[in-house]
Amino acid sequence: MLRFIHGADLHFDRSFEGVKGISESATKRLLTANQTMLTNIVAAAVTRQVDFVLLAGDTFHQARSSLKAQGALMTALRQLEAAQIPVYLCFGNHDYFDEKRYWFSFPENVHLFKSDQVTSFTGETASGEGYQVAGFSYLTPHLTGDLLERFPPRGAVDYMIGMYHGDPQGQEYAPFSVGRMKDLGYDYWALGHIHVPTLLSQQPPIVYPGTPQPHTRKETTGGYVTYVELTPGDCQLEQVPVAGVFWQQVTVPATGMQEQKQLLRALEEALAELDSEKETLVELKIVGGAFDRQTMNALTNGELQQYLNEQRTSTSAVQIAALTVVAQEEETTKPSLDATLTTEHLAVYQNQEVFQELVADLLDHPIAGLLLRQHPEYQEMVLQQAWSQLAADFTLEEGQP
Repeated sequence: MLRFIHGADLHFDRSFEGVKGISESATKRLLTANQTMLTNIVAAAVTRQVDFVLLAGDTFHQARSSLKAQGALMTALRQLEAAQIPVYLCFGNHDYFDEKRYWFSFPENVHLFKSDQVTSFTGETASGEGYQVAGFSYLTPHLTGDLLERFPPRGAVDYMIGMYHGDPQGQEYAPFSVGRMKDLGYDYWALGHIHVPTLLSQQPPIVYPGTPQPHTRKETTGGYVTYVELTPGDCQLEQVPVAGVFWQQVTVPATGMQEQKQLLRALEEALAELDSEKETLVELKIVGGAFDRQTMNALTNGELQQYLNEQRTSTSAVQIAALTVVAQEEETTKPSLDATLTTEHLAVYQNQEVFQELVADLLDHPIAGLLLRQHPEYQEMVLQQAWSQLAADFTLEEGQP
């Protein structure tokens, strides 16, 4: 069995965005969230006694990361070195590789992909099973062309792993074909670039683990790395929480409310349902309601948000980072989704091969498969209906960057 941690898009030196009105103690905790995420990744790898760790690009958010950020990463990598855990690290479009930018030499357990040409590393597990990891790095913010043709055929090893920071729909970010990946016969593809956890294929697993530390209110699905147990012909995946701080959206319907007491009680009850031990930044949305000027002032000038946060400081790790009011009654029954993030996620399935993987069972059916092949417009129709259904069930709005 091969056991490893697959992480990507740590954006370790990125600050949190769209945050205001949180308590002083929560602000201090936010300053250490990125470091906590690194510590948790190391702990997950050591606890599970993994054979190696994969970091599939954009470890840093900035191409020129600070001395402090670099030092913190090197400390984490040396901890993995002390535990005799190798690390395979490639560079993405944010942290594209330039050796002159680094204040430190990477520890000997870290195997770097330093070229936009595909290179490989081989290794052996403690039980004597052989593996090979193939990948590449960005040397500039953009990378075009067919990268998959540069990947080697499957070697004479027990496990073959591909690392790939790219987007099947993004022409400037190493576009790829799921079908071509599957044709190479690898056992696992460790992807990076998309911050939403996404499984593009089950056999072989082609996986985006998502960002392990959400930095904006759009990234409510982030906060995890993927733990992988790989055996010949089988793969088990587990999302392991590692974020120092998670993001969550809470919507409180206020239709029919007029009294301040009623509103305050509803907000406190909604917040009480959250995990009080998990560091969480909340985007709190109040929809509907007919409040007087005094109440609206407290909602919009931060007074109510500050009160709720101060009440929770000593008993809960939950903090309201943004509070918005939607007055239109027609929107009160619908939760909201970020339109930009939703569009980006649906765009992945505009790739024909990704979509065919999604409906693979239907394609294998003798009748349904024939009908699908006779009607290629089915894919576009399904995606349009998906968007329409999302628009009907949710309020789609532009989130904060």
